[in-house]
Amino acid sequence: MEIEFKDILRNILKHIWIVILVPIAVAVITGFIVSYVIPPVYTASASMYVLNKNGEDDSVNYSDLQSSTLLTADYREIALSKTVLSAVADEYGLNAQTIQREYKIGVTNKNSTRIIVISATAEDPVLAADLANAVGRKFASTVIDITNASNVNFVDMAEVPRSPSAPKKLRTVLIAAFIALLLCIFIVELIEILNTTIRTVDDVEKKLGLTVLARIPKFEVK
Repeated sequence: MEIEFKDILRNILKHIWIVILVPIAVAVITGFIVSYVIPPVYTASASMYVLNKNGEDDSVNYSDLQSSTLLTADYREIALSKTVLSAVADEYGLNAQTIQREYKIGVTNKNSTRIIVISATAEDPVLAADLANAVGRKFASTVIDITNASNVNFVDMAEVPRSPSAPKKLRTVLIAAFIALLLCIFIVELIEILNTTIRTVDDVEKKLGLTVLARIPKFEVK
């Protein structure tokens, strides 16, 4: 069965109230859920600079910078190691086995530099900042002990975030409304496709292959 664009548009206009009201209702419900049901969470990030020196003098050469860049993957693993996270968990009385998952402890390398960004997410913005800084401090001491790095310092310590990082209220509402709109259009078209009732002249010509010679108008008897 071939469906033309005008048929799709006609079906949408025929059920226009469903296509309009359902997405609006979904948007309102989603807005209520993200505003009053789902608790907001806050993400704080601390950035750290790691430099591994090969020589004994105080100067920094290209080899030092190159080796530090190559070791950034190792530094990420150290920051997320059991040694670091368990120490931080013990400091704040948290579960050492689930601290990374519950507080989304993340470590990224900023634009292929020697700067490591450590982030933490929590419902309490103060706790998020404290965790990011605590992981950074423990990471610095652990890296120095393990790799003999000469310089591991904070570039920016994590600050208490002022606005939540999730949920993204406007984006979530718009996505929910858009998905509801697509579903409504799909359901409307499906209903019309499955409805084989002959209702118009075009239906007679398309489904039966016959030419309409005359039409009988509908009269209302009073």
